Amino acid sequence: MRISSAVLLTVCLASCGPEAGVPQGDAIACAIGPGAQFEELCVLEKLAMEGGREMLVIHHPGGGFRRFVMERSTLLPLDGAEPLVVNADYSQGALEFSVAGDRYRLPNDPDPEL
Repeated sequence: MRISSAVLLTVCLASCGPEAGVPQGDAIACAIGPGAQFEELCVLEKLAMEGGREMLVIHHPGGGFRRFVMERSTLLPLDGAEPLVVNADYSQGALEFSVAGDRYRLPNDPDPEL
């Protein structure tokens, strides 16, 4: 193997490291997978969209994620055909919902900046 090929391979592998895609946001409670208990392991990323809507991206600890859009106080899934089921609303202190067996709790603190 040539030295230039080895250097290129090293650079490519370094860009795939865990620090390359660390999501920025707030830690939220989630229970990923059947039988999982709620723990603050997921990261909530909020992004402004056109028309005053906001996109919420919930990053799982294993690298997966789910995307949602908030429209007029309604949370809608953006990915796949799996329905979102609300288990508890904000009157309980947090919005608790599930998608395909994964459960999430969003604190009753919507970001006022978005």
